Amino acid sequence: MVSKIDHIGLWTWGGRVFNWKKYLDNMHISGMDTVVLWHDKVPVRAQEIQGYAHSLNIRVLWGFNWSWNSPVCLNSECDIAEWRDTVLKTIREEYAPVNPDGICFQVGGTEFGGKCRFDCAVCRKSAANGVGSLFVKFAGGIIDAVKKEFPDLHISAGAHLGGVHKSFEELKTLNTSINIMWEDLPGPENYIEVPFAYNWDPQETALTNRTIDMVKKMCQLRGGQEDVAFVVKGFPYRWGGQDPMLLEDFDLEVLAEVFEKKWSQAAGYCEKRLADALTVFRIIAESPARSKTAVMLVEHGLWEYKRYYAAMLINEALHNPFRDPGEVVLATREKMGLIL
Repeated sequence: MVSKIDHIGLWTWGGRVFNWKKYLDNMHISGMDTVVLWHDKVPVRAQEIQGYAHSLNIRVLWGFNWSWNSPVCLNSECDIAEWRDTVLKTIREEYAPVNPDGICFQVGGTEFGGKCRFDCAVCRKSAANGVGSLFVKFAGGIIDAVKKEFPDLHISAGAHLGGVHKSFEELKTLNTSINIMWEDLPGPENYIEVPFAYNWDPQETALTNRTIDMVKKMCQLRGGQEDVAFVVKGFPYRWGGQDPMLLEDFDLEVLAEVFEKKWSQAAGYCEKRLADALTVFRIIAESPARSKTAVMLVEHGLWEYKRYYAAMLINEALHNPFRDPGEVVLATREKMGLIL
């Protein structure tokens, strides 16, 4: 087994991509091979987008809502049936014609123990102890139905550890053919994003043994058949943007002015936490999982305009985490032409 992360790329809201060709071009020259694009519905030009990505050896995972950000009771048989039918119809009518590389989904009530639409006792209890069993009950049945109709479709199940927490191991019963894409790792106190936080704090303390142990468990939850992915945070963001992807002449330089300060702050933060990041990335790379993926959450990062240093630093670390921080910083700066 080769110690490496198999797939590296970006996660973004599709409606925050202002020029998808330039976006994919910058991914390609950065050595990335996976992009997760999240939408309300499949973009009109999805076939063209995916075809162009394939010409650059980039696979596209189309993200869409399996009740995430919607009122739902994960314990309701009626809700499960309704969302199963909705998901199947959406894939059948919108995504299947594109011949997708894969689908990425999230379900409601699982991000930090979200509320049940009925405020039922079962969901209230799960919010305190972790929604792992309800995640499996709700999503597992939908996954099985999708796999029955589309057996070769790659499915990535987005899961927030902040919502699952104490019931983490319940997810081991999910179909081993699917990928589990994790957000939120355990930090020094509660479940926060480690090595990088979404709303980051430069004073955040370092990794703990609990973090390291949990990453190891995530990478072998379903044994040697584990297909695992991690969403790496810590970059400028602006939530939302599920509109159709664009290929228009925006003034990217003007848009970039909004982000320059944030990216500069992120650079210092990522360098400060780089040793922690490398520790986590080495665990993933050395794990026995059959497939390992890491996608950086660059939600509104203007990647089509500029490959910002902070993300490129972590991209370099992901590609080879078996170096010390100084080597990774130097390699990143050299590749970006920042060293004369």
